[in-house]
Amino acid sequence: MSIKTNQDNIARIGKDIAGLEKKLADESKKELDKTKQINLIDKSITKNTSLSSLKSKQSQMIRIQGDLAKIAKTKADLTKKIADKKSQELKYQQQLDRDLRSERTKTEQADKRRRQEELNHHRQITYELQKQKSLSTDININKTITSQKKYDFFISHASEDKEGFVRLLADRLSDLGLSIWYDEFQLKIGDSLRRSIDEGLKNSKYGIVVLSTAFFNKNWTQYELDGLVTKEMNGVKVILPIWHKVSKDEVIQYSPTLADKVALNSSIMSISDIAKELRELVN
Repeated sequence: MSIKTNQDNIARIGKDIAGLEKKLADESKKELDKTKQINLIDKSITKNTSLSSLKSKQSQMIRIQGDLAKIAKTKADLTKKIADKKSQELKYQQQLDRDLRSERTKTEQADKRRRQEELNHHRQITYELQKQKSLSTDININKTITSQKKYDFFISHASEDKEGFVRLLADRLSDLGLSIWYDEFQLKIGDSLRRSIDEGLKNSKYGIVVLSTAFFNKNWTQYELDGLVTKEMNGVKVILPIWHKVSKDEVIQYSPTLADKVALNSSIMSISDIAKELRELVN
């Protein structure tokens, strides 16, 4: 039985109990009124009361006592019904308490798993970035290639992600002293988009790929990504994925290879933190 069903049952029974208790209160008032009537009749009987009047008063008292007996029976029935309803209410409440505890436990366990996954993911990111930094430092061919690059990063992204994320990231990287190939910084009126992208790819040490739903639907971003993949196939590790509002399943569907790469994630990291992680790679 669901939590909602238990709550509905408790609310329904609560209304039933309230209705029964009102009826019980009404019967108690009737009982009090009848008792007062008997007392008044009894007090009205004196030594001067005539025989006919006495018989009439006694008949009234007998009738009222009959009414009191019926009221007592009704009250007993109502009291039993109230007790039964309260017993049902208690059972539903106990079940609700168990369900709520179970739900809280599940939520706490899920939160704990999520926090652990985020921690593990962050540790893996740090490890991978340190590994990439070490590789770029230790391998002479990579040192030679990167030292000749004009830009530290090429940002491949969908235009829909520019506002609110990519532009802020590019500005933050520039503030940290890094050189960025980013269309708003580099493209001028009349430039060939394909030729400019080729130049950006050729002259950048690393390619930041902002993976999003919009990115997966773009031809130009696919062209940029193909260029970065070609560079990696030549032995140079350059692709740095950032997951932006996408799940691992979505990335796997788009590119299983990219899904295997340790990625930064805008859902659990601020733009400033992402920029600092990227700066560490270059430095």
